[in-house]
Amino acid sequence: MQKKLLILRGVGIALCLNAAVSAPTIAQDMMARTVRTAPRSTYQMEEVFSRLEQLHKVKFNYNSHVLAGKTISEQQMRRLEQADLQTAVPAMLQQIGLTCEWIYGNYYAVKSFNTVQQQQQQFTVKGTVTDGSNGAPLPGVTIAVKGKTKGTATDAEGRYTLQGLQTNDQLVFTLIGYKTVTQPVNGAGEINVVLQQDVSGLSEVVVTALGIQKEKKSLGYAVQEVKGNTMTQAREPNLVNSLTGRVAGLTIRTSTDLFQNAGISLRGAKPLIVIDGIPDQLADMWKINPDDVESISVLKGQSASALYGSIGKDGAIMITTKRGKGKELSVEFNSSTMFQPSYIRIPKVQSVYGSGNKGKYAYVDGSGGGTEGSGWIWGPKLDQRDPATPSGYWETPQYNSPIDPATGKLVPLPWLSRGKDNVHNFFRTGMITTNNLSITKSNDKGSFRASASHIYQKGVVPNTDLNNSSFSLAGNYDLTDRLRADARISYNRQYTNNYPETGYGPSNYLYNLVLWTGADVDIRDLRNYWLPGKEGLQQRHYNLSWYNNPYFQAYEYLRGYYKDNTFGSLSLDYKFNKDLSAKFRTGVNTYGLTTTSKEPYSYIRYSDKSRGNFSTGSDQYFDIVSDLILKYEHTFSKNFSIHAEGGMSNYYRNQKYQTSSTDGLSIPGLYTLSNSTNPLQGTNALEERRTNSFYGFVDMEFYGAFYLSVTGRNDKISTLPVANNSFFYPSVAGSLVVSELVKMPRWLNYLKLRGSWAEVSAGRLELDNYTYNYLPAYDRGVKWNNIPSLTFGSTIMNPNLKPQTTQSWETGLELKLFDNRLGFDVTYFRARDFNNIVDVPLSEASGYGSRRENGHEYLRKGIEIVVNGTPVKTGNFRWDVSANFSSYRRYLHAIFGGKDQLNKIRVNERMDRIFTSVYEKDPQGNIVYQSNGFPKTDPFSRFIGNDDPDWIYGVENTFRLGDFSLRFLVDGRIGGLIYSSTNQKMWWGGTHPGTVNSFRDDANAGKATYVGAGVVVTGGEIKYDGNGNVVADTRTFAKNEKAVNYIDYMINTSNSANNNYNYYSETFLKLREVNLTWQVPSKWIGKTFFRSASVALVGRNLLLFSKLPNVDPDPGSDNLQTPSMRSMGFNVNLKF
Repeated sequence: MQKKLLILRGVGIALCLNAAVSAPTIAQDMMARTVRTAPRSTYQMEEVFSRLEQLHKVKFNYNSHVLAGKTISEQQMRRLEQADLQTAVPAMLQQIGLTCEWIYGNYYAVKSFNTVQQQQQQFTVKGTVTDGSNGAPLPGVTIAVKGKTKGTATDAEGRYTLQGLQTNDQLVFTLIGYKTVTQPVNGAGEINVVLQQDVSGLSEVVVTALGIQKEKKSLGYAVQEVKGNTMTQAREPNLVNSLTGRVAGLTIRTSTDLFQNAGISLRGAKPLIVIDGIPDQLADMWKINPDDVESISVLKGQSASALYGSIGKDGAIMITTKRGKGKELSVEFNSSTMFQPSYIRIPKVQSVYGSGNKGKYAYVDGSGGGTEGSGWIWGPKLDQRDPATPSGYWETPQYNSPIDPATGKLVPLPWLSRGKDNVHNFFRTGMITTNNLSITKSNDKGSFRASASHIYQKGVVPNTDLNNSSFSLAGNYDLTDRLRADARISYNRQYTNNYPETGYGPSNYLYNLVLWTGADVDIRDLRNYWLPGKEGLQQRHYNLSWYNNPYFQAYEYLRGYYKDNTFGSLSLDYKFNKDLSAKFRTGVNTYGLTTTSKEPYSYIRYSDKSRGNFSTGSDQYFDIVSDLILKYEHTFSKNFSIHAEGGMSNYYRNQKYQTSSTDGLSIPGLYTLSNSTNPLQGTNALEERRTNSFYGFVDMEFYGAFYLSVTGRNDKISTLPVANNSFFYPSVAGSLVVSELVKMPRWLNYLKLRGSWAEVSAGRLELDNYTYNYLPAYDRGVKWNNIPSLTFGSTIMNPNLKPQTTQSWETGLELKLFDNRLGFDVTYFRARDFNNIVDVPLSEASGYGSRRENGHEYLRKGIEIVVNGTPVKTGNFRWDVSANFSSYRRYLHAIFGGKDQLNKIRVNERMDRIFTSVYEKDPQGNIVYQSNGFPKTDPFSRFIGNDDPDWIYGVENTFRLGDFSLRFLVDGRIGGLIYSSTNQKMWWGGTHPGTVNSFRDDANAGKATYVGAGVVVTGGEIKYDGNGNVVADTRTFAKNEKAVNYIDYMINTSNSANNNYNYYSETFLKLREVNLTWQVPSKWIGKTFFRSASVALVGRNLLLFSKLPNVDPDPGSDNLQTPSMRSMGFNVNLKF
């Protein structure tokens, strides 16, 4: 009930903000200001406006000669400090011959009555201001008339209108983060301006921890920002996939499977997700509508995210959502359709040989035994001529053979390659459609924005899809001149009646389609998947013991997922005076999840035929985090300023889940719990945790060039032992803008040095995320004579355990060269992970198997390089390049108990070293064969390479010519190894194209002709020490000449005995995205109801260059992944 009240309260607040923004007036200034100035007789007007700008956080535009000689009294000054700005200032100015006009947001123009009169005889200029980097309209651009007090600002579509201009006037266009442009009027009625980003870094603002905006030059740690508009054209079903290749140090391992999460790794660890300053520990990126995202800031180091305490131990991804812009009501519609008609990687299956074993096959009853070949695809050659048969081809009984009524036997059918293209014939064209509608409005008091979005993804597997619907409402409003409210609430629903199961096994489509179905079977003949006369009871397939009919699997084995998520936040900011303010912020994250699984009769689970089953799960989650923050900000002089904040936070989480499943179904096809043949099986759990925190930081600025930031946070965590549940996390960061202190050469525009240090703990003692795993508890044991038993855990806990802790530091360098045409950002980081939780083996005599201790230490190191440049900039053509490169290593730094080796890895060696089973070799590297002609397995696992890539990179190019822009992104990895289960099983089962050769023909004929390349031992021996090092080798060798049956050889050697053969290089280059956009010229739509329009042709995942066959290395692992699809389509964006 409390959760519902909180949600309704959040909705009510957001709706009230919406109504408040739309209302024409509201009571203001109910509280007196506390700021006072020293008593004086008169005040010059420039001084008056300077004081008011500091007090009210506004900006006055005026010409100095207009204010010359004009003053106000001390009494008038007091009134201005305490009264409402919009009513008191115009009244006061009128007394001295001036007037004040609101321009946009917090900008005001001051002018004389004479100027106003002159404007009545002047003309009007209109136009649009766009971003030079992507052609997008720029809202909030200030347009001032040079030397005069007139000005305005662009609306949400980048449009502006200025009245009363003269021919010789000059317009000055300014926006934070962009270079100022001055444009002469020259009598033009329309002036369109393109603003280029100011990449000098001096005015760039990014979102940091707690949602605080800071100048990038002041930061002592690495931060990268991605604009939201780069993720709303070439669409991905999940927002995080759009970050691939765009951020140095951030590795996104995108999945090729429908509705599967991408792997996210920031400097080798999983970062925290933060939405509008509110931590989202669920990290459910599916609930975030990309059209609602203004920007994403990636805080890479611990210093950057230390203010979040234990949950921010490994960096953070800060997502800032959009708010309303523009005084006029604005409607935006964005529609995207992406088709997936082809593949960049798909398993290529041989179609020369069919089902069976050693060249023999004859269907009997579908059991797989006898002449059916035990499910192998090592059968007879297909399409072989035989003039003795009616068809002219060799014939044999098959699963679809008719029965001869005279003999009662199966009629032989031609053995043909009917299923040459089974993979393409089974999969269908996928599709992703996205439609988003948003409405925004703002005025000088606040703003609101509402949006609704729906994403539909049609899976390539028949009868699979995903729906994702979102609605959000956001607004802010100045309740008084001191109190401002900001609120947002979003609702998201993810739902599907069926999505594919992944992983190796009979539940995976590729298991049944690629690995264990020969080309003798045309998959399209299996669309009628029930055995005639046994509908609902027995599936129809060529093998009824081990494999599932893929169509039966697609339409009968159904996995449902229904999740409703609500995420809301509210913040109240109160200003005591110009230096001191307070903020209260609270955020609620809740979801309800229901999952279902419908398993039909005769479904195969590793030769176990199902009697039908139905299971359902329910997961209820709720968390709330509330912060109370006090802020002090003051500029003591032009050489020193301070910004300090301190606060307290309370986090509470409650999660409960339960599952129920049948044990067989009494009535086939009736999927209810009450239809269970035997008693139901079920589980349930409840988890709660609370964290109380105090935190604060102090930022100091010296001479506009040196910045120092000190932070601290203390967490008290409810799920830890009382004696050891409070932890303090400090950090310090600094930056030095050298180019502000020292005169640089003309070619060097900007030089900054930075560094930081932090120490943060994980906040838990368990080995996984379950809260109570470190507590000793009883487990359910086996039943004795139907009497249940209990067992005590096999691990004893150390009562003095401490959470895993990371201590890190980083240093960086930023450069801007050649009039800011070339920029570098280089970072080196080092992190020591200690107090790791490990289970130390114990003697069985102790009654336990292990003891949980604080143990091993690890060291993480890495380098990140970001390069930005503009190689060409001439006329209306511009070419921009952004590239990033990163390298990461993790080392074993120390071992519990002072040992020097852990699982074959020695201290100071990389933790990603791969040791696997290999064949024994002679000193020259030749494989050693046994006397039977098969290779001899090495008695020790051997190092074959490293798992992590040497480098991860991304390069994005943007070309702009007039109203057209072309953007393409390539990314990839260099080095590292990946194990491919798909290739291993294809070699093993006989479907790999590499198994097509003359040796296979000989094996089908019963001949042993394959001779493995290598040597045999003719004498002597080899001796190893306990670590597998050779201590003596007296062996003599001769060339291996023993011939074996090729099929026997492949079945034996393609299994686990030679895992090293199934490791491949992870190196790849991928054309990740191409985007060709046409911004419809404003003159074409000037007389329509459209404010702007753009059309784009887009593509994702277009090309792949990799030596890994049959699968895409992008996910970082392969366990029968769905073929990697190419996406192409279009995007339309309309603003009204």
